[in-house]
Amino acid sequence: MESLYKKTESRLNRLEDTGFDYEGRIFEKSMSPLMFADPTRKSILEEIEKMVFFMIEKVKVIKTFYNYTVDKDYKKLN
Repeated sequence: MESLYKKTESRLNRLEDTGFDYEGRIFEKSMSPLMFADPTRKSILEEIEKMVFFMIEKVKVIKTFYNYTVDKDYKKLN
């Protein structure tokens, strides 16, 4: 949960080109639609996609940890 202090501190920031929101669409954008035709395979791929998304988000945490110019809670890093 984002604190009220952080919201007031960054309320005037106008960030452009923050990247593509790929949550739930990683495999959809990178695999053939035929892979999602079978309902059983589709449900399996959706569960694997949740894990892949989690790993990508954790890489962003590593990037924030080693970037000393941003706050440790910074979430808008590509």
